[in-house]
Amino acid sequence: MKYILSCLAFILPLVAFSGPENDPDFSHSVTTKKKPWTDKDFRNNPDHFQFAILSDRTGGLRPGVFPAAVKKLNELQPEFVITVGDLIAGRSTKTELRDEWKEFNAFLENFEMPFFYLPGNHDMKDPTGTEVWDEHFGSRHYAFVYKKVLFLCLNSQDGKTWRPPLIGPEQIAWAKKELARHKDVRWTMVFIHQPVWLSEEGIILPRKGKEILNRHDTGWPEIEAALKGRNHTVFAGHVHHYVKYRRNQSNYYTLGTTGGGSRMRGPTFGEFDHATWVTMTDKGPRILNITIDGMLTEDVHSEGQHALWRSLYFQEYIRDTWPLSRQPLTLKITNPFDHQLDGRLNWILPFNDDWQVTPTRVNVQLQPGETRRYTFTLSYQGDPSRYFPAPLLNTHFTYPDSKEQLQHSIPLPLDYEEHSRKHPRTATSVELVTPAPKIDGDLSDAAWRDLPSLSPLLPKAKSGYASASTEIRITHDSKFLYFGVTCHEPVPDRILTRMTEPDSEVSTDDSIELFFDANMDKQIFNYLAVNRAGVIRDSRRTNPAWQSKTIVATGGSDRQWTVELAIPIDRLEADLNQHKHWGFQILRNRPYAEEIQEWNPNHGKTKYSPSQFGRLSFMERPPK
Repeated sequence: MKYILSCLAFILPLVAFSGPENDPDFSHSVTTKKKPWTDKDFRNNPDHFQFAILSDRTGGLRPGVFPAAVKKLNELQPEFVITVGDLIAGRSTKTELRDEWKEFNAFLENFEMPFFYLPGNHDMKDPTGTEVWDEHFGSRHYAFVYKKVLFLCLNSQDGKTWRPPLIGPEQIAWAKKELARHKDVRWTMVFIHQPVWLSEEGIILPRKGKEILNRHDTGWPEIEAALKGRNHTVFAGHVHHYVKYRRNQSNYYTLGTTGGGSRMRGPTFGEFDHATWVTMTDKGPRILNITIDGMLTEDVHSEGQHALWRSLYFQEYIRDTWPLSRQPLTLKITNPFDHQLDGRLNWILPFNDDWQVTPTRVNVQLQPGETRRYTFTLSYQGDPSRYFPAPLLNTHFTYPDSKEQLQHSIPLPLDYEEHSRKHPRTATSVELVTPAPKIDGDLSDAAWRDLPSLSPLLPKAKSGYASASTEIRITHDSKFLYFGVTCHEPVPDRILTRMTEPDSEVSTDDSIELFFDANMDKQIFNYLAVNRAGVIRDSRRTNPAWQSKTIVATGGSDRQWTVELAIPIDRLEADLNQHKHWGFQILRNRPYAEEIQEWNPNHGKTKYSPSQFGRLSFMERPPK
């Protein structure tokens, strides 16, 4: 027995209790039973420890990105992982919020190291979200020390709503106390969801021909003053752009995304999915940004680059969009760098003669700090319903003795939404006199052969032409409304088809969405979505109980997929003798390309806005 006890005495010190709070190098400020971190052990204990930061997952969630980041970070074996918030979408009810946290926490089960939570505006956007946060994680702000480094995790959501950001007096007093209590740490890392220093400084935003200074008091200056004189680094998210700032004699960063909404234009714009890799050294943190496809240095997007592309907008605002004749447009460019800036401005015009712009190309050469204005003249001579796609001004800048480039397309400064409302696109459906098409996914039927395709779908962003074309044909008989759709796809192996159950979230797959306002009351409408597998989601406005009883078939070949639909007209509660004109919209979703294509441009509005639908008109085929 004595031998056994002596063996146990040797073995037991080697057995570690799970969770960060049981590590002798870890301390924290949390007093609640629930803790805002997981119970995995720290992976290593060297002074030069490494950890990873993940950024916004939501705010335009793109499925699959965050789980991929979890998988890849495990291979890199950081000591722990921390976030800057916006982890869930943040729905309305407690049940929905709990389900969202359940889904998110399931991703974290794959981590082999601790994960530290931080609230974002989606995570705690209202009192209900805050209550569910407290239920799961206990503390809304907290601090911990690891290897003589202080991690100050702040909450930018102290206000009644998420906008504007706010750090309340109680939290400020707490933060000052934590900083004073840990004067001897070798470094301080500050994490906060919203970049509050930018809210304090204010950002100039163009608003219909005017420049508006958008700034707010956030409480940050008090904490920043307490940080002054000590080694520190600040990390934030929220804006979905990676930018390195220099403030308070320290580095401040806004991070990109880890699955949140982004145009993904790449490092030049600070738009990429990544994890930020931090190695703590005796001289401070060394930072590398790890993307899904590679690695990027921590100065990949400078404040100067960010300032240049944010400033590229027209000085005027076009209120009267049609008719349009000799409208002047002025672009002001300031060189924010300490070296010469070279570039060119050239217009991208639609394939018709309706739009005219002069000059069509301008070369740019600016000395450091120099500002110039470039003026263009714009005219449109065509049918207002064929207004889009509109011209784009493409800017391209290069830096001498450098491979760095900045390319950016600038849309016209006009009210796209109002123009589409006043001058909607119109489609015409002609009654069939030949046999109706066979609904089998094959669009070679005679019923489709002589029908013209609808005018092209346009990307939801004001970026000209869609990157993959879509052909849509419509016809009807006395019982059914028929659609034949061909979706061309240059990268067919990236077509996403996950939904298999009726009335599931079909629109998150590669899919087609249809909207019908049969009586044009611009309030109630019928909705139908279908993916490549032929799975349908249908509803009457937001009532999922409505069933369209649509007959559907899909098909396709190597670089395209097709769908045929026969929608019973009586299920749309429409009388073609009475309702000859309907409100109508059709969308195509391409999740891999992060592209939503729409038939009637719906710029800036939710897709569920009947006031922004186009028109579907019915007519009989004229006699031969």
